[in-house]
Amino acid sequence: MKLYRIKANYKNLYIDETLEAENDKAALECLVKKVDSGVVTEKEGAGFHDPNILILTFEEINRNATKVNIGETSVGIQVGNTSVSSG
Repeated sequence: MKLYRIKANYKNLYIDETLEAENDKAALECLVKKVDSGVVTEKEGAGFHDPNILILTFEEINRNATKVNIGETSVGIQVGNTSVSSG
């Protein structure tokens, strides 16, 4: 079984679901069944895009990847390299 994350945003409603399935098609069918049965509930969308356009994100998640705790950076800490310097 593979792990999938599917996000959908339409008419200011938002769905973000992670599920297991054998393949891509089975993952989409599983999502449809969960939505139809009421297991998956919609959240209010961000509202910053055209509500008449469907935005669908579908990705296979690597189970072996580690999660990173980004945290906060202290003031005065430089991150990355300077791309342009004057002087």
